[in-house]
Amino acid sequence: MHKPVWKPSPNRAHREQAIKYIILHGTWMESTEDALERLCDEKAEVSCHYLIDERGELFQLVKDSEVAWHAGISAWGEDVSLNQTSLGIELSHDGDFTKPYTEKQYKTLVSLLEILLDAHNLQPTAVLAHSDIAPDRKNDPGPQFEWQKLYDKGVASPLCGEMNPTIDTLKKVGYVGSDEDILTAHHLRQGGLYQP
Repeated sequence: MHKPVWKPSPNRAHREQAIKYIILHGTWMESTEDALERLCDEKAEVSCHYLIDERGELFQLVKDSEVAWHAGISAWGEDVSLNQTSLGIELSHDGDFTKPYTEKQYKTLVSLLEILLDAHNLQPTAVLAHSDIAPDRKNDPGPQFEWQKLYDKGVASPLCGEMNPTIDTLKKVGYVGSDEDILTAHHLRQGGLYQP
């Protein structure tokens, strides 16, 4: 993996807690340039640590030692407001669920996750989707994101070993929210949209 292109964002804060999670996002913007512009716009008040474009190029916007503003209102298990305890990785994508992420994005993502998991002494279960931690308001990285590619490389882990777990089981692994929101997030993780 190549060294990241440094593209500093002013949207950051001092980190006061240990890193426990890595959150994966989809930019849901027309282009990488649009995403970088927004993530570096002080008025937008959003950022991430890393962004991977469609060609697999890696950008770093915020140092790991600092807090990026990517998780927003979020929860996993007992933890809330996960910006302080997580790293955020954005994958450039326009939000069209019929359009896959690129193989180059997966290759860079796997390499980056290997480095980050090792550097921060995290297990693959620490890798979560934005939709996992904010199921009532977020759907990224989306149903087209192929989690199996990460599972096969050992850089992420299925959250639940059951194909059709109960709501109680999903809450035990960490989901927080209404039953319908939790089911939606779980189905996104399995590559589909939940439709009650």
